[in-house]
Amino acid sequence: MDVARQVFVLLSVLVVIFWGLERCEASGKFSFEVHHMFSDAVKQTLGFDDLVPENGSLEYFKVLAHRDRFIRGRGLASNNEETPLTFIRSNLTLALNFLGFLHYANVSVGAPATWFLVALDTSSDLFWLPCNCGTTCIHDLKDAGFPESVPLNLYTPNASTTSSSILCNDKRCFGSGKCSSPESICPYQIAFSSTTVTTGTLLQDVLHLVTEDEDLKPVNANVTLGCGQNQTGILQKNIAVNGVLGLGMKEYSVPSLLAKANITANSFSMCFGRIIGVVGRISFGDKGYTDQEETPLVSLETSTAYGVNVTGVSVGGDPVDVPLFALFDTGSSFTLLQEPAYGDFTKAFDNLMEDKRRPVDPDFPFEFCYDLSPNVTTPVEMIFVGGSKMTLRNPFLTAASKEGTKMYCLGILKSQNINVIGQNLMSGHRIVFDRERMILGWKQSNCFEDESLASPSPPPPEIEAPPPSVPTPPPAASATPPPIDSRNSTKNSGTGGAANLIPLAAQLLLLLPLLAFF
Repeated sequence: MDVARQVFVLLSVLVVIFWGLERCEASGKFSFEVHHMFSDAVKQTLGFDDLVPENGSLEYFKVLAHRDRFIRGRGLASNNEETPLTFIRSNLTLALNFLGFLHYANVSVGAPATWFLVALDTSSDLFWLPCNCGTTCIHDLKDAGFPESVPLNLYTPNASTTSSSILCNDKRCFGSGKCSSPESICPYQIAFSSTTVTTGTLLQDVLHLVTEDEDLKPVNANVTLGCGQNQTGILQKNIAVNGVLGLGMKEYSVPSLLAKANITANSFSMCFGRIIGVVGRISFGDKGYTDQEETPLVSLETSTAYGVNVTGVSVGGDPVDVPLFALFDTGSSFTLLQEPAYGDFTKAFDNLMEDKRRPVDPDFPFEFCYDLSPNVTTPVEMIFVGGSKMTLRNPFLTAASKEGTKMYCLGILKSQNINVIGQNLMSGHRIVFDRERMILGWKQSNCFEDESLASPSPPPPEIEAPPPSVPTPPPAASATPPPIDSRNSTKNSGTGGAANLIPLAAQLLLLLPLLAFF
């Protein structure tokens, strides 16, 4: 019921439902029948009878109380001197299992405004959309594994009155080495792996944003945009099939362009829901809270991703020295650690576990899996330079064995060449990428109210992974972590639980262009 609760909180926030027959009276006035969001009329019309809590039940009042806290909880001290911005359709993000568990947002570009479902990636810089790409583009989410037909928009520069090409003699042309002449249109090529590449040309267009306050003031920002004319590899299958919005450090990323134009502060935040595969939030210009935990960001010349220095971990209250440099990467579903950090971390965790460990399955990438227990409460913390600690609220995932029995696994993979803190360890936190102060900040949050989460211990496993019978590709080897690669590609296994409810949340997100008008 937890996922259903979040889905309906999302629905109640997006739209106040005015239901019924509209009738024109002699006076020329219009009247409407008004129904509660959990009324029988609404449930029957939307077909959500099995997901909505029964009127008067304990769950019913929990959902309503949660909604009230979401709408009213706005009182904590903030670092922001100016109002942050977000996408004009909504600040909501959604991690979709059939699209690799990356976080996606509904963005609006050009004139007339056209929406796109783009992946949000801190280890990528360019904002690109599928454009004039013919058969190399995914035209419908059904072709990417979604059970229903949901047509996707493709970007057409000639159809946008605010679009203009970027030429090779323009300083914004970062691929000028491949130009045929200074007056030709600037080409680009972004390789995520040896087989996954997007190529096209650069242009400028308008990204539609809005202030995150009661005024909801529209803000149009000129951004550098990639017209992705040819996509290969998993971009043609089930990852970022409708584009990527790069959040990295380079000057042509969206946060960099907004800061350079003095539209927002040089900072942004992403909030990751406690249950992977549900909802989060994104805010541009957000510097977080005055009482948030912080650690310095470390910038590398070879990478534009956001790096931090970790000094150790605490498992069950026992500190373990695990010094390492790691990237905070929203384009990675899970966390990857090199040896010896991987061995130190997993050994400390395994020594405290009382549940029976499962034999390692060569077809399943997670090595530390245990019989499912209702009392998995081992507290795990990550300690950073400066002494700040992050409580890992969801380090586990659940999976079905080949025999069909349930188990839970530590969601950390062994890496050969890089340490990456993925979305699973960011769950239940609002992460602030303060590029002005070069600070990474975080605060526990459920993403829908400005209140701290009180529980210090991680919850029982709340997300499901594919069963071991479905092979999962190992992490791709790369000097710079790719924002999207096969390690994040996760098919819908049909194992039940939260995973099977995600398509419903995805449909709500895709309805934002309509719901925004209510």
